[in-house]
Amino acid sequence: MKNIVLTVLLTFLSFTAFSQIKYTEEKNPDLSKMLAKIHNDNGFGFKNYLIKTFIINTDLGYSKNEDPEGAIQNAYISVSFLGREITTKLYKVDTLINSEIISVVEAPDGFTITIAHGFGDDRTEESFTLVMPKK
Repeated sequence: MKNIVLTVLLTFLSFTAFSQIKYTEEKNPDLSKMLAKIHNDNGFGFKNYLIKTFIINTDLGYSKNEDPEGAIQNAYISVSFLGREITTKLYKVDTLINSEIISVVEAPDGFTITIAHGFGDDRTEESFTLVMPKK
């Protein structure tokens, strides 16, 4: 009984945690297909999903303070559902600085993604849940 109450309490607390990272679904089907086809080492395999992550510099320039480690980047997350027919959705987290995808972990309603970003000593690790639509 204690375990059930603890699990429910931890689940409730995780939903109330605030994250500054926001994501949007990218509606460009050509970009979605292209990124899904790229072979890379940033793939995370799950029972019915393949998740690939990409960090893209938005420009060849740097952030306003001209720090070479301060390139403004977007993180793209390609989610392929592996069923009879493979379907792919693409999500974007924008305006990150010096970012790195730390982990992708399966969650009850999708995937919890942890991203580290920021300058040197001010790097922050943030997690957010990428909610998957019900199939």
